Amino acid sequence: MSERTLKRLLGVLGGAAVLWLVVFLVSSREPASEAEITGPIAAFFESATDSTLTAVRLSHPGATVELRRVDGSWVVNGFKSDSGAVARFFQTLGDTEVDGLAASNPSNHARMGVDADTAATLEFEAGGSTRRLLVGLDGPRGGTIYARIPDEDAVYLLTSGLRNYLYRGLDDWRNRKMLAIDTSQVRRITVERDADSFALVRTDSVWTFEGGGAADGRHVQSLLNELGGGLVASRFIAPGDSIGALPQGGATVAYSASGEQLAAVTVGSGSGDRWATAAGDSVRYRIPPFRVDAIVPTLESLRP
Repeated sequence: MSERTLKRLLGVLGGAAVLWLVVFLVSSREPASEAEITGPIAAFFESATDSTLTAVRLSHPGATVELRRVDGSWVVNGFKSDSGAVARFFQTLGDTEVDGLAASNPSNHARMGVDADTAATLEFEAGGSTRRLLVGLDGPRGGTIYARIPDEDAVYLLTSGLRNYLYRGLDDWRNRKMLAIDTSQVRRITVERDADSFALVRTDSVWTFEGGGAADGRHVQSLLNELGGGLVASRFIAPGDSIGALPQGGATVAYSASGEQLAAVTVGSGSGDRWATAAGDSVRYRIPPFRVDAIVPTLESLRP
């Protein structure tokens, strides 16, 4: 074989290889035809919004989280929810796409993680009716998952980040912001910490100790930041948690110019994480030491 013929042959083979690669990539990314996406799966995510659904249940073996709309707000298992987490979840629902049929033989259910015993379940409730979807393992491409309608054999490939939400724990859905007040209305703050008890007052824009003497402006501002929405818990006090049994170790109360109580926070004692509560909220939160020092500062830290 001449050198010229060999070069031509190699060129043809190279072109064929490139063409095969292009066809493979396109076919692996191309969604199934519309004819393959029919039945309940085709409409499952339609109208799945925070204004049309009344409840969403996310279950996996051993745990269930229920989001329910109550008086225009979403609660999670009866607790106030993290509005940001809920908003991101509904955005994920809106971004979910059904790519196409992945398998039709039920023998594939276990391999794809969509068998009834091990799959996670997404359930929508709206208008007195419910619809359910079994969600399995990750698909062959990043950002894809397997899913099927219960009692149907067909398994579909979805482009979605739903698995991240289906396996979230209850605490990850709950609100952790303990309070948020308009700190421009605060004129007086009382603090009890360990053996000390004192008050801070504001005249114009200057904070001082009530008995006289300047207060450290940086630490006072840190306290105001916590009252204004910065007081975010790390977790919650679980039943039986030894931290929850410790006695009170401090308290901060904020007042307006008229003497109206605007906020009150109580914390437990101890040297590490502590329990904390806010007036008007029955939840017992868990906050780390730096949050304790910010919301219930020591007398020494407030001295210039």
